[in-house]
Amino acid sequence: MKWRSAVGLILGAAVLVATLLYAGAGAVVRTLEGLRLTGLLIIVFAHLPIETLMGIAWRLASGSAPAASPPRYMWARLVRDAAAETLPFSQIGGFVLGIRALRLSGPAALRGVLSMSVDLIVELGAKLPYVLAGVLALLALAPGSGLMRPLGIGLLLTAAAVAVPVLGRRRLGDAFERAIRRISQRWPVLASLRRVHGDGDINVVLDDILRHRKRLASGFALHLLCWFLGAAELWLIFHLLGKPVSIARALVIDGVVSGLRTFVFMVPAAAGVQEASYVLACAAVGIAPAAAVAASLARRARDLTMGAATLGIAFGTDRAVIRGRGETSCGS
Repeated sequence: MKWRSAVGLILGAAVLVATLLYAGAGAVVRTLEGLRLTGLLIIVFAHLPIETLMGIAWRLASGSAPAASPPRYMWARLVRDAAAETLPFSQIGGFVLGIRALRLSGPAALRGVLSMSVDLIVELGAKLPYVLAGVLALLALAPGSGLMRPLGIGLLLTAAAVAVPVLGRRRLGDAFERAIRRISQRWPVLASLRRVHGDGDINVVLDDILRHRKRLASGFALHLLCWFLGAAELWLIFHLLGKPVSIARALVIDGVVSGLRTFVFMVPAAAGVQEASYVLACAAVGIAPAAAVAASLARRARDLTMGAATLGIAFGTDRAVIRGRGETSCGS
């Protein structure tokens, strides 16, 4: 899998270079200079409420017996996303570190893994109406856009990704069991899952999670809100760059980019392809390529800043916990 990630990253880097040349590297840099450190900190702190809401949605997907407190789920979601953005060659590293941040073991860790998997499906399902809203806004602002066909395909692929596990509910537990077996063998931090994945607990926990439809519906609503807040974030980014746009245009751009990213799951962090998607989406509503690339890079800068800070705190906390356990063992 690593060689595939490496190939995807190389191709993404090539696309990024081509996009920068097309947009004009000088123009992109001049636009980014308008953001400044203050602007970067603003978009970093503006993103924290979204991470908080997504953490709550994850806890809602834990069934009747959440394995940890709400703050712990919020922190775990932050760690999960931080690892996904800053460790591009580890496709599941973010999920593993997210579970580790919950500080669970045994059956509780199993519930954490299953709830995270269900939460991913709910989040993906909430993406459907959001991208559809972006498509409708695009129809209103640029009815002749050539993006309708790829967006339609992206919606169908996303719907299929959501429908397969939902319609195949009876086989979902078996699929999770196979995945947990592979993950627990590869990642020592989740070794405790080896003792529980074969005991029949998976289907019991999964049934408990899936039968709480009100909790899942609430999680869906939170994720949908977070998708729309992403458009508000983009509106803020353009204003901080000195290239103000309307909220409708921000919705079109973010919705289109979210839909197009469906095609680039094999490229780590959508490197390069995200910037090209921004250029295409912005062109449809009359925004210059330089501003489009600058907005995408500003969002990446936010993710890397948050990711580095979060992982630094997480690793520091882990070392402190391990040191404390060692001192306790010596003292006893």
